[in-house]
Parts: sequence; C-alpha cells; structure tokens
Amino acid sequence: MAVYAGFYRAFGADPRLRDFWFAMARDEAGHVGALDLVTTVLEVSGLLDQPSPVALDNASIAQVRELLDAAARDAAGALTIERALTIAVEIEESEIEDLVSNLLAAVQDEREQRRYQRLLVHDLGDLSYMIEQYCQDPVLLQRCDTLVNRHAEALRLASVH
Repeated sequence: MAVYAGFYRAFGADPRLRDFWFAMARDEAGHVGALDLVTTVLEVSGLLDQPSPVALDNASIAQVRELLDAAARDAAGALTIERALTIAVEIEESEIEDLVSNLLAAVQDEREQRRYQRLLVHDLGDLSYMIEQYCQDPVLLQRCDTLVNRHAEALRLASVH
C-alpha cells in the first residue's frame, strides 16, 4: 500500500496515473483489512496463538520484505513510469497475494476470498492496461497477463466448487 501511495505522489501531475496508483493503494488497503479480518476471526475462535493454517517459511517472508523495501526506496527517488509498472508486476508476482487468499480460505470465509480474488483480477487487468498505455514492454505485459489469467482461473475454479 505504501509503495503504491508513493507512486501516487510521484505521478501526481498526471491525473490518469495519479488515479490509477491511488486505486492500487486503496485496494491494497482492502487487503490489509482482509488480513485484519483473518486475525479477528482467529482471535474470536481462540485460534490466534495456534500454528498458522498456512505454511510460511522465513526465506519467503525475507524475499517479500526485501522486494517491498527496494520498491519503497525506488518510489522515494526519481522514478520512471516504466520502472513503477515493473515494480508493481514484481509485487503482484510475489507470494503475498496468494498468502492473503490462502489465509482467507483457511478461516473458511469463501465469500471474502472470492471477493478478494475478483478485486485482484480487476487490479491486474488495470495494471496490464497501464503497461499497454505507458510502457509498451511486451515481456512485462506478458508477465502481467499471465498473472491475470492465473488468478482469473483460480477465481473460476473457486466459483465452480
């Protein structure tokens, strides 16, 4: 959320980019809310101090933290739109999105998990569009489109079951 808010500030002179990055930051705030929901459900169920229902290894956590720290540093300096869009794809490719979805599934809130997945597919579609409009990098666009398709398929399969 902070990275996208930094991009909002960095590209504030362009209303289209400003609105895009604000929407991305707002949607990440929703993800924070989803994680808070998971915490609350586990807490009221007396399960908060139990082992996590989703396995996480320290290397994955360190990798995501390093990615976000580097992105925050980039966002604080002179930044091109191409670099900002690349950072966004790198963040969205990380395990963090799957982790949130898996945690929602673990507390058996399928409706919230599907809402989260729909929002993620929408955000990734918007990101793909912005890459087409501002970056013209076919490799980056393909990486983003692969993410859109993967999450759209996961959403489709979740809706079938």
